[in-house]
Amino acid sequence: MTEKSPFSGPILAVLIAGATAIFALSMLLMVNGSSEDQSYSTTTKSLSAIGHAGLYELAQRFEIPVARSRINGIVAPDESGLLVMAEPSSSLSKDDIIRLGRESNVLLVLPKRWALSDRAKPAWIRSAAPIDLPWIANTARLVDPRLELTRGAPPASWDRNALHVDPSFDDGAQLIKSDELTPIVGSRKGMLIGEKRDGERRIWILSDPDIIENHGLTKGRNAEFALALLDAMRDLDVGEGKVVFDETIHGMVNVVDSPFKKLFQFPYVIILLLALAATALLFWATTSRFGKPRLAPPAFDLGKGRLITNTASLLDRAGHHAFVMRRYVRATLRDVGRLFHAPRQLDDEKLAEWLDKIGEARGLESKASDVLARAAEGKNTSLTGLFQATRDIHEWKEAICDGTAARRPNR
Repeated sequence: MTEKSPFSGPILAVLIAGATAIFALSMLLMVNGSSEDQSYSTTTKSLSAIGHAGLYELAQRFEIPVARSRINGIVAPDESGLLVMAEPSSSLSKDDIIRLGRESNVLLVLPKRWALSDRAKPAWIRSAAPIDLPWIANTARLVDPRLELTRGAPPASWDRNALHVDPSFDDGAQLIKSDELTPIVGSRKGMLIGEKRDGERRIWILSDPDIIENHGLTKGRNAEFALALLDAMRDLDVGEGKVVFDETIHGMVNVVDSPFKKLFQFPYVIILLLALAATALLFWATTSRFGKPRLAPPAFDLGKGRLITNTASLLDRAGHHAFVMRRYVRATLRDVGRLFHAPRQLDDEKLAEWLDKIGEARGLESKASDVLARAAEGKNTSLTGLFQATRDIHEWKEAICDGTAARRPNR
């Protein structure tokens, strides 16, 4: 005997379809979801042309201590270190602006281009175009409200170059002009690097990011220029001069090492929900009911229904159908006689004739004497005939006791 399923067919189909859809969605997000390593942005994880993974690796190879500062994992440079804010967007958060004004040694690299990703290779860019200068100026003016930006051919030579390395450009230089900044690398056309000092605080602005981006490090002496830039801003006389790249401006979240914490992060939380749902369904399927255990049914049912059923079964096995039906006809006849106060000394045949007179007075067409004669003992009456007789006597009883249908139209 198979146990009944706790779920109906439609509910089971919906549960299976929902679980399949959630599983497929989780797998799709895990395979094709966004990742820091696949980004074409300007982070130190990006391998695209506009990324800074090359600069980060270059610093490591030359034993410059580097680190990334991310959301939920803020890292601050030490007293001798440097905070690099490379190509932030114009929509800096309040915390980013506060950090820009709080750190004592900051290199702010202005953005220059926006790019479109390559669908075939998400880590690369398909094309790039210059950003409008007013949009970039919104970021630069956090340091100098009157700062101006220009673009054009790079200077043939620099009037001042404190790094003593000449950079190379691809398609023109993006320079800044400001009366409040001191040129570190500059010419009459403008400054490539400008410095702003406020007591012990120092901020350098690199106006053109091409020199330190992945695509530019391999051109000319740009790699040497980038290393000279980092060394010039570090104070090795005080400490090791750690260089911290601020990735909070790109929305990079701190990597969680604990696998248990990852279970509560998207998209891994979907797997956790699936496991919890499967556990709940298993518990539901293995539990038939709650509360107090049901009492076992009694071995024998001693009620009236059981007694009638047993009696009928015994009579059926003994083959006394004709006897029972003849007794039913005579018992019904006597029951009606008592209702009409028939004389007690009358036998069944006389009683049937006496009741037929009452039936004629009430307009009954059927007669009890005819039914009694058909069910009389000694006649070779079939079981079908006896069944018909019992039905006829029952209908006759209802008619004589309650009246014919024509006499009770409103009942």
